[in-house]
Amino acid sequence: MVQSRSMEARVGRVKQRYGPDGSRLVAGVVAVSVDRRKVLVVESTNRQNHWVLPKGGYETDEARPEDAAAREAWEEAGITGRVTRALGEIRDPRPLNAVAPPKAGGQARTLYYFFEFHVEREEDRWPEMHKRKRRWMTYEEALSCFQSMNRPELIEAIDRSSVLR
Repeated sequence: MVQSRSMEARVGRVKQRYGPDGSRLVAGVVAVSVDRRKVLVVESTNRQNHWVLPKGGYETDEARPEDAAAREAWEEAGITGRVTRALGEIRDPRPLNAVAPPKAGGQARTLYYFFEFHVEREEDRWPEMHKRKRRWMTYEEALSCFQSMNRPELIEAIDRSSVLR
């Protein structure tokens, strides 16, 4: 177990950052295998056998979105490593009625910051290990999952990564 990492996953949105337009700011990783043939995905906590990229809220006590992305990689997938490059900002292109309805206060769509991530360790124990499975998938497998769940932001993230197609 990694000593410097908490075994407690953050919950709630008390420290959540929002953009000037009310967009929720989310950071995530595309963890690409060393041979670049696979990406690491985690099971959604909302639906079994639905796979997503590790991601979550960019919070006010995190200096950079890269810090939030690395924390989410640890909490959701149990991986440690380093960000190798920014994959840019991706705005959720789905109509507002296709995603969770805006919260009181007029929350707009989500703005994602994705980063390619080099995995140095896959730990046996991690904060969300009882809620999520992790799995390495080929580009085609991940693409199929993301398409079936209507997750264009996840497709855009893997398309911007160096995973082999």
